[in-house]
Amino acid sequence: MRLRVEAGNILDERVHEIGVIALGSFLENHGPVLPLDTDAKIASYIGLMASLRTGAKFLGVVLPSTEYPYVKHGIHNKAEEVVEYLRFILSWSKRLGIKKVLIVNCHGGNTLISKYLGDLERELKLKIVMKNFNFIHAGSEEVSLGSVIGIAREDKIKEHHPSKYPEIGMVGLKEARESNRLIDRDAEIVEREGVKIDRKLGEEILEKAIEECVECIKELL
Repeated sequence: MRLRVEAGNILDERVHEIGVIALGSFLENHGPVLPLDTDAKIASYIGLMASLRTGAKFLGVVLPSTEYPYVKHGIHNKAEEVVEYLRFILSWSKRLGIKKVLIVNCHGGNTLISKYLGDLERELKLKIVMKNFNFIHAGSEEVSLGSVIGIAREDKIKEHHPSKYPEIGMVGLKEARESNRLIDRDAEIVEREGVKIDRKLGEEILEKAIEECVECIKELL
């Protein structure tokens, strides 16, 4: 049987060799406005939209996630467990003819798996690119993104304050702030500016992220 590789809205027939995987987290507090699986949903939305615009294959979302040991706002896994799950998805993707993979990551802690990707590439004979999108945790960017994609409880925004929910901006996570200057910098921004929903900002961030992924897929072609 001949597969119609030229059919549908695709950039190029070679795009069938490119897969897109979403990487986020599923069990992580984000204040009262955003759900526990915010990062996974944002990564999936960006990855799926990029695959729809290009014709690349959306391969799904990785279930485990990892985190720095000093960031305590959820339930996470070991980096090796994330890599093992990726190995499972990537092994099956090869059976679909996938040769190159874009990982869309929207959870900062998952950057810890970067050091394993070279070994996975050599083991599976695949080209792997991980694109990281990092936003202040439960800050204005994330709640605005959440509003645009439909996962935010906008009526809860007045309650969305780090004095009640220490994970917002990681303002109340003392160990994390002391251990990581970038986390402390972000926390200071939230302390100074607060958190607000700005749909225009959310739309701009979302479109920029999707287009960056589209460009990455074009480069993989």
